[in-house]
Amino acid sequence: MTASDGDANELQQRFTRMYLEGRTPWDSGVSPPELLACLHGPNALPPGRALDVGCGTGTNSLTLALAGWQVLGVDFAAPAIAQALLKAAEVQAEIGRAGGSVAFAQADVTRLAPPAPEERADLLLDIGCLNGIPFERRPLYAQVMASYAAPGALFLLYAHLPRADGTGPLGCAPDEIDALFAGMFHLERRAMGQAPQGGESMWNWLRRA
Repeated sequence: MTASDGDANELQQRFTRMYLEGRTPWDSGVSPPELLACLHGPNALPPGRALDVGCGTGTNSLTLALAGWQVLGVDFAAPAIAQALLKAAEVQAEIGRAGGSVAFAQADVTRLAPPAPEERADLLLDIGCLNGIPFERRPLYAQVMASYAAPGALFLLYAHLPRADGTGPLGCAPDEIDALFAGMFHLERRAMGQAPQGGESMWNWLRRA
């Protein structure tokens, strides 16, 4: 096991404990307006396939499925996936009426095998997953995202910035995002803001090159 593998396993165990203890301040149960704007209104994307990484208890995966999307939600914390499956079962009939579907997988997103070409995603969503991944494994994450993205796919990425005091998640700086996805995605838009949990954050709208 490498040092980065050990860091990833420790992170997985920590998040598993937090879900079991109910210490999940990021789990608001509400999809953000940045995602909703992709699904509704004059500039809405037509329903297709979506990949939701770090899906947690499935809030955004279910929002997508209820809008007619075929969704795969991935998280490495087993308790989060268990809750997501329960929530999906409660709205399965509504998802079916909308023409959508949702599946959840407990997995490390940096180790996902590439999908079949016809199963690549038109929309990739990451709300706070990348910014917690050990730095050494982030190139693997970027390769997975590129392998899952259909030509022209939109990648909606939200991340915390590193804090000067070292608290909170590891975070991502804008220049790291630019370098990490160079040649794979191009940046269409970036919006800086403040995270609800404190500190700076950013939304990135990336397009598969």
